[in-house]
Amino acid sequence: MKFLWIAFIFFAYFAQLYLKKNMATSRQVLPTNVRPVHYDLSLRPNLTSFHFDGRVIVKLDVNEDTKVITLNAHELKLTSAKLQSSALKTQSSQEATDISYDEQKHIVTLTFAESVPAKSETVLDILFEGTLNDQMAGFYRSSYKDASGETKYLATTQFEATDARRAFPCWDEPSLKATFDVTLVVPSELTALSNMNVISEKPFQESGKGPNVGKHEGSQTGKDVATSTSVKEVKYATTPMMSTYLLAFVVGPFEYIEAHTTGEHNGESVKVRVYTLPGSTEQGRHALNVCTKALEYFAAVFGEPYPLPKMDMVAIPDFEAGAMENWGLVTYRTVALLFDEKASSLAAKKQTAYTVCHELAHQWFGNLVTMEWWDHLWLNEGFATWVGWLAVDHVFPDWDVWTSFVNEDMPRALSLDALRSSHPIEVAVNDPAEIHQIFDAISYYKGASVIRMLSSWLGVDVFLAGVRRYLHRHKFGNASTGDLWAALSEVAGVDVSKFMQLWTKNVGYPVLRVESVDDSNIEVTQARYLSTGDLKSVEDTTNWWVPLGVLTPDKVESYTLTDKSQRFAVGSHSFKLNAGQSGVYRVQYPIDVIKRLADEVRKPNNGLLSNTADRVGLVADAGSLCVSGEQTTSAFLELAQAFQNETEYFVWSQISTHLSNILSVWYEQPSEVKDGLNQLRRQLFSPIAHKLGWEFKPTDDYLTNMLRVLVLSNAGRSGDQGIVDEARDRFWRFVKGDNEALHPNLRGPVYNIVLKNANDEAEETSVWEEILKIYENETLTSDQRLAALATLGNAKSEALINRYLAMSLDEKQVRGQDSVYVFRTLGSNPDARNHLWEFFSNNYDLLHTKFSKSLSLFGIAVKSSVDGFVDDRRIEEIEAFFANKDTKEYARPLQQAIEAAKVNAEWLKRDSQAVQDWVKGYVARD
Repeated sequence: MKFLWIAFIFFAYFAQLYLKKNMATSRQVLPTNVRPVHYDLSLRPNLTSFHFDGRVIVKLDVNEDTKVITLNAHELKLTSAKLQSSALKTQSSQEATDISYDEQKHIVTLTFAESVPAKSETVLDILFEGTLNDQMAGFYRSSYKDASGETKYLATTQFEATDARRAFPCWDEPSLKATFDVTLVVPSELTALSNMNVISEKPFQESGKGPNVGKHEGSQTGKDVATSTSVKEVKYATTPMMSTYLLAFVVGPFEYIEAHTTGEHNGESVKVRVYTLPGSTEQGRHALNVCTKALEYFAAVFGEPYPLPKMDMVAIPDFEAGAMENWGLVTYRTVALLFDEKASSLAAKKQTAYTVCHELAHQWFGNLVTMEWWDHLWLNEGFATWVGWLAVDHVFPDWDVWTSFVNEDMPRALSLDALRSSHPIEVAVNDPAEIHQIFDAISYYKGASVIRMLSSWLGVDVFLAGVRRYLHRHKFGNASTGDLWAALSEVAGVDVSKFMQLWTKNVGYPVLRVESVDDSNIEVTQARYLSTGDLKSVEDTTNWWVPLGVLTPDKVESYTLTDKSQRFAVGSHSFKLNAGQSGVYRVQYPIDVIKRLADEVRKPNNGLLSNTADRVGLVADAGSLCVSGEQTTSAFLELAQAFQNETEYFVWSQISTHLSNILSVWYEQPSEVKDGLNQLRRQLFSPIAHKLGWEFKPTDDYLTNMLRVLVLSNAGRSGDQGIVDEARDRFWRFVKGDNEALHPNLRGPVYNIVLKNANDEAEETSVWEEILKIYENETLTSDQRLAALATLGNAKSEALINRYLAMSLDEKQVRGQDSVYVFRTLGSNPDARNHLWEFFSNNYDLLHTKFSKSLSLFGIAVKSSVDGFVDDRRIEEIEAFFANKDTKEYARPLQQAIEAAKVNAEWLKRDSQAVQDWVKGYVARD
């Protein structure tokens, strides 16, 4: 028996080694016979023909004798490839005898007649050409309208994760870092930007050695052939060692505003600029101010100065993501960077500040030290999310961003991670098609949540000391998750890896079931939380180490749950687990404890739950556990009534989220049930809405103003007639030219209230047309236009819904990047779900082609079209539809959407009668 046990240990050990080796070798990576050291890249884009020519000269380390070189290229044509080496036997330069492409794997293989010996000084010289595509990937074109209304184009880049290969032949893997010299040949009247500062700018002289060799003999010197305008050559300083996905260049008619950091922590002042299309620069002032402060803050926090001489931030009209952290040249969606103090909403101000801080955090955590492979994406995104909020909290301490994190970001992570189709934070990535699918709530928000939990467990100062050690040790190189744990363990004096691997390598998180043993002791049992509520024993194998943080009237007792079940002394019958909501888990209390906590909520100072985050957490846990059936929905509705005297925005926001979720799932239930749920929402939100009123006073703080928007919106959506009448009056005054009638914070909510409460189809159409005019008004700020666009999806009329869907296919009406507003809004609109699914299924091929280069957008379309249903027959129809499709490129969002729909269907079956009974009793009482 002992022999068998030893044999099993050896088998497990070698199996693990095999799996690790096999996982690494199954990655689609390039051969290691050569490695790039330095790129000299020249590009000449043509913004009329949408063509570009290029030349890249790559200095190589030759690791073994070779005459075959394989590198990444996608949708490029290599017109010549030359290898130069002093070690060649015949002559120092040889042309490739064969250039072959594998379009599926995005690689090109160059074969040469003579082998180059290992360790020789070797340079690869490639001429190539490509297309400035319109798919927001690689080197692409983005459209805008000039002062006369004519459509024009600029050129920009988006290389993460694997699209640098669309712009130039390269070794497009994060661990293959090199330095870069960039030269851009562009029309003289345009601004050309890259990661580094400009070192020379002069009229372009055709020399036969530039990027257009063999292409433009006989052309006018210093002229662009297609446009006959003058052309300039712009050269940039050499970059630090960096990954290809962080290289960037932008060409367009930009204007800028400029500021400088204090230099207090960077050693010297850093020049910061915000670039916009003409006429919008002042809308970049908020981002500019945040940037100058955050750059100095991060230099202090990380113990490393920002290593580049400048930081440029550019607003791009067409942009797939929110922003991209290119080193020294961060690109943004226009709405994510620009903010107008007079015309934009407070929500837009907060989002801009956070996005800027998130991207600046990447300049250290991601750019200075880069993940060695995409398995460790969360190191980039999870950390930048956490430390981005850390910087926002530093710049805007009155925003209470950590309670905001508990209210918004953590629930996004926990909602997705409660599905079987979730994935671990550290997830194996082998095929490039898989990478974009893990840019999700797990990598960003669960990653940030476990970092917040770890920093609370160690102490923020200790945690940041470990981060400084990690950055210093690996700067200008690559690292893995294990490298971060090693640095933190050294500083903290504890084995961080033993704690954290349970959270990063395992899917899911626990729900803690609490039982009172007596007045002084509790028993806590952990099990994996699934929103399906049907956990199987084989799925419950992880023993998470869970920091409990037991809140009592006298103190917070710090315990750690390490077994499936343990007893702890709390010293009071009044307690709450997860003080401050720093832990990543749900808590299920017995009903008597819930009642005691509800009594605490009713106290004027909220008693034991005086910390806003604790009240948010109580609501979040109760609302989520009713989905899985571990608590009843009627119990949540009872708990919600305990908050009638609540005053804090974040608590009301969490209540609003869960009531909206219930109404969304109950959308096909009898009208008396839905009316009763809306009656509860009115009872909760209307009193404070009427108390706060419609006017924004100079003395009101940020959170008061956010609360005003939230409660007016909820009261109006639930049919408070006084609020609806006021909203209608203000709306019509606003569309007739009285801008003072609607504060920017309230415009989106009022559009929704008026559209939802239209008396008939004629009024609805009239309101809808006015909102459409607001969206089409290009003089308005981006956030205001997009608020109008999103609102259009809340129509009830089939004709209006179909018009809206048709708009999503027309790039002249809705940019491809903004189609997400169409799909998300319609997916959350019960009156539109069937129309959306029919539209999606009927236009599947068209939509898939439209987003073939932007599959994250297609994933959003899939999710929005699927996850709102609660009918088994519809879900079966959806599964059958996708059964014969190649879903590899969007498998995760599809699986998650179908599972979410099934979760809601089961929730409704389980609780529909109980909620109906509760509503009857509630209406009778009220």
